Amino acid sequence: MKNILSYKITLTICAVMLILTGLMMHIDPAHVSGSEFPNAQGADNIYHVIGSLLFLVASITFFAGRVEDTKSQQLLLNGCVLGFAVMFITAGLMTVTQVGNLGVATTELAILTALCLYKRVTHSL
Repeated sequence: MKNILSYKITLTICAVMLILTGLMMHIDPAHVSGSEFPNAQGADNIYHVIGSLLFLVASITFFAGRVEDTKSQQLLLNGCVLGFAVMFITAGLMTVTQVGNLGVATTELAILTALCLYKRVTHSL
């Protein structure tokens, strides 16, 4: 059976999800702050910075998908798994402790973590 979820497709999916989230944070930061952190006031500018950082990570992830060496691919997937897992834990804890309403972000990060972990585990098979 051919493996349809290639390394390149995995990282492209991650990059697209990050780009869309980053664009939303640039286009409407007030909505993001209002829905994610309903008790926060002002400070919409930080969402432009976070959106730019997401764009940075998405760009690196997208172009890293073009790496051909198997060992390098595995190392990049390790980095993606670790990074997305830390972000998932952070967003999840913020939601559970009611610091923020990050249900969508927690779900998105859980999906990205699982996707990269799945690809990393099945990559050498």
